[in-house]
Amino acid sequence: MKKRGVLFFLALVLMIISLQNVSALGISPAFREYNFEPGLEGKISYIVFGSEDVEYGVFVTGDLAPYVKLSKTIVRGGDSFDVDFKLPDVIETPGLNRIRVHVAEKIDPELAGGFIGTRIVVISQIDIYVPYPGRYLQVFLRGHDVNLGEPVRFELDINSEGKEDVTVTPLIEIFSETGEQKETLYFAEKEIASQEQLKLQKYLNTSSYNPGNYKAIAIVDYGVIAQSEVFFRIGELRVDIEGYTSKLYAGKLQKFDIGVASGWNDAIAGVYADVVLFNDTNDNLISFKTSTTGLIPWETRNITGYIDTAGFQPGVYNANITLFYFGKEEGRSTNKVVKVEIVEPPSSATWYIVGGIGLLIIIVITAIKIFKKNGSKKRKK
Repeated sequence: MKKRGVLFFLALVLMIISLQNVSALGISPAFREYNFEPGLEGKISYIVFGSEDVEYGVFVTGDLAPYVKLSKTIVRGGDSFDVDFKLPDVIETPGLNRIRVHVAEKIDPELAGGFIGTRIVVISQIDIYVPYPGRYLQVFLRGHDVNLGEPVRFELDINSEGKEDVTVTPLIEIFSETGEQKETLYFAEKEIASQEQLKLQKYLNTSSYNPGNYKAIAIVDYGVIAQSEVFFRIGELRVDIEGYTSKLYAGKLQKFDIGVASGWNDAIAGVYADVVLFNDTNDNLISFKTSTTGLIPWETRNITGYIDTAGFQPGVYNANITLFYFGKEEGRSTNKVVKVEIVEPPSSATWYIVGGIGLLIIIVITAIKIFKKNGSKKRKK
């Protein structure tokens, strides 16, 4: 056991040292991108961030690595090096072609230990975008959650990744959670040159909408349909009761949890509940308050109160849960009447039986382990 503890401690120390080294190694710039042109040439100057006492190897990977030259293959922290590339006249694979520039800690192959062969590596990417034959568009739509009456801003990016220019008239269709089409937002006709990106935006007026979940689909028809979809929510100052403690034991002081869910796109403060238990004749039997909490936009969490059921008989009771909360200095409440069952607590005999079974299981498991251990020692002898 002592030997295992020492090995675990040494492994932990080595891991911490490794993490410190990871944070100490870096390369800048981390990313560059180019649109492909036949015979395209370029030079990128890099700086290495790391220890001046450690040697790092520099190498390149990727399908375009044969077209790359390095000014240095060995560097130290603080050094710089250049990457020169000259692309061929034709690249057969359209779309993204990636060159990776690696800076890696050099490892002494004669070092012994459990970490043989491991090293710290950082990578910088050079992305080359090769146009597709003919016309080819990529569409990306983004939307944002809002509150009732606030406009939804949609951001639409259209990337022309083909060799031909394209003329399009984009549109965005809005659907409710049930799939009902609500309306269509139209853009003016736009021309996109090959290898260019078009950034558009459109606002949706939500004054006639109800709170809820919605979907927007951007559609761009250029002979082929390119589309992208995004989900968004329209919120209101509302906190819903998502769940509650539905079963209690008679004659005990115990927790009563209530799950609350924000339906608003802003912070809600001072959320708490008043809970009243009453019988079928509407006689109030007991009341209590829960803890108070705040909710970030769209958050779900529990609030807790305590109820003493001394004097209650087993049966089903009504509970009136009233939530109180505040948003932007406006107070609101939510009310829900639910059923709560009060039952007899388990008898002492039941707990003894459960505890006895648990103890028996522990004894059996321990005995099996001891038997296996002794059997293993005998075999070794």
